[in-house]
Amino acid sequence: MSMFVRILTTMKVTRILPILLLLMTACAPKERTVDFPAVGATNTDYIIIEKVEMTDSLTSLHIRGYHFPGWWIKIVKDTYLEADGQKYEMLGADGIRLGKKLKMPEDGDSLFVLHFQPLPLKTKKFDFIEGPDKTSFNLLDINLTGKSASVYDRGLPRRIKTTPEDIKELPGFVYDVAETTINLHLLGYKPSLGNEFSLYVNSFLTGTVQHVVEIDPETGSGQVTFRQYGSSSGVVTNANSLALGEFRIAPGETVDLYCDVGSWDFLIAKSKRTDKPVIPVKPLYTEGSIYDCYNNLPIYNIVPEEYTDSDKIHTMTADEYTDWIVNIYKSAIEKLEGLHPLVQTVEKTKRQLRSLYELHYVNAYMRSSYMEAHNLSSADQIDFVPVVITEEHYNRLLDQIDLTNPLLLMSDYSDIFAHMNIELDHERYGNLSYMRPTLMNMELAENGALSEAELDKMSKWDELFFYRVCNEFQTKALEAMSGANEMCMETPDVPLNKLFKSIIAPHKGKVVLVDFWNTWCGPCRYALNLNEPYKSGELASDDIVWIYIANETSPITKYLEAIPDIKGLHYRLNDEQWKQLTHKDFDIDGIPSYVLVQKDGTYALTNEFRDHDLMVKTLKKLVE
Repeated sequence: MSMFVRILTTMKVTRILPILLLLMTACAPKERTVDFPAVGATNTDYIIIEKVEMTDSLTSLHIRGYHFPGWWIKIVKDTYLEADGQKYEMLGADGIRLGKKLKMPEDGDSLFVLHFQPLPLKTKKFDFIEGPDKTSFNLLDINLTGKSASVYDRGLPRRIKTTPEDIKELPGFVYDVAETTINLHLLGYKPSLGNEFSLYVNSFLTGTVQHVVEIDPETGSGQVTFRQYGSSSGVVTNANSLALGEFRIAPGETVDLYCDVGSWDFLIAKSKRTDKPVIPVKPLYTEGSIYDCYNNLPIYNIVPEEYTDSDKIHTMTADEYTDWIVNIYKSAIEKLEGLHPLVQTVEKTKRQLRSLYELHYVNAYMRSSYMEAHNLSSADQIDFVPVVITEEHYNRLLDQIDLTNPLLLMSDYSDIFAHMNIELDHERYGNLSYMRPTLMNMELAENGALSEAELDKMSKWDELFFYRVCNEFQTKALEAMSGANEMCMETPDVPLNKLFKSIIAPHKGKVVLVDFWNTWCGPCRYALNLNEPYKSGELASDDIVWIYIANETSPITKYLEAIPDIKGLHYRLNDEQWKQLTHKDFDIDGIPSYVLVQKDGTYALTNEFRDHDLMVKTLKKLVE
């Protein structure tokens, strides 16, 4: 080929290339698909985006909904997407009726598709916004690039240690009562996640106590101070009760908790894309506490293979079941070999307590196994014979445990030592032996009923912490009881079988909603919070009377702290009165439970009102 021909050919190619590229662009499909995109922040684990399909005319989100079988989720019609400051409205849906409940099938999940106005195909991130309510499903910073920011990029200080290399030893249980301050910092926070988050602080003395943290929308941070009784564990949750991270704290400290609000969903998305199992999440980091060494240790979830035989445990004797639990324990401990020594210590303690728990509550596990094996529900008649766990059975497992381990008082299931039906002598069990009598005394102290003789006995124990706690609760209860009559209605002095009619009698001609609840009931508190705004809104009416009935299992101090925020008439019944109403009058299966009293005075148990929307709709209709 001549030089002239080569030059001419080159010129032709140079001119043709732009045309070819233009034609290729014009023919390229205007669509994009992303499987399991990572979510930067979310306030729910009820829905996960499995796929995003984008065309020049439509954006479709394939969503997997999760809930307990028979329970429901709902997507409101006003749901929209937002990207780069632009709003994209929802156009329709497949597999779900917008604004209507989607009941979960037996397997507990359901797939549906939501269609929206088209996002630009080059969109890197977008938000899924269902609404401004606390319970709305909002998924933020949905990443279409396959990448995600590190926790440091999301606001975690690099000075915080996240590995155990520099930790010399694990601190033990702190026997103290003091004010603790928590500074909560939410990594990846956006105001649409809501401004209320909760710390559920748990100790074997006080149970689980909720502390609400008001979040500054500009900083994504908030602070709360509370009274703490000994070392405690806790969990951070959002308004939808989605658990975001676990922590341990000691009383009297100021602790910074950094919580990554999107790490869980990110790891799920990553595991789905790579077809690998979901790995344990590390969403929470701490600074400023001696418990950093616990909180910043890696998380492990050791599940022995022996659990695969759990469907057979209803056929076991007490001896066989005990041996099974002991073998599971040994297998789990073997799986810890090779891990960092501090991690081994923490995880071994967790396994010891869990094994004791599973041994003690043998009949609950056996009952569940029996029901599953015979395809029975809780409503069916169950022909199940309980087994008895004796001291000899406990000792087979206890012989494997170092009872002087200080971590036993501050780990999950630590209260098991207060529930085992054996005597715990002080020589063998140390301070663990004080747990049962302390908890029994706490029940009395919380209601101002602990005797001076019992308090004096506790004051002679070699660890005065338990005495200090009971004495403080007794003092608070007695102070609270002095003003109880001002906040509670006086229970009518009538025969038990006439008690309910006497309570509702003053309100004839009005609609009365009677709510059975207690302070320790999480679903009760959740429902109360939902209802409260309606009393001054849609259901603001003199023709509706709200009556709240609790019993003495609600500690008097907690009860009196709670009811000022619950508008209505309050009754706190004794055990006999409570059983009359809940067992004999209405055969209540649990709380919250509701009795609806019509204007003509007729009434009936109406637990359909556990559906909050139905309650509001019905009450509104009755007074229109």
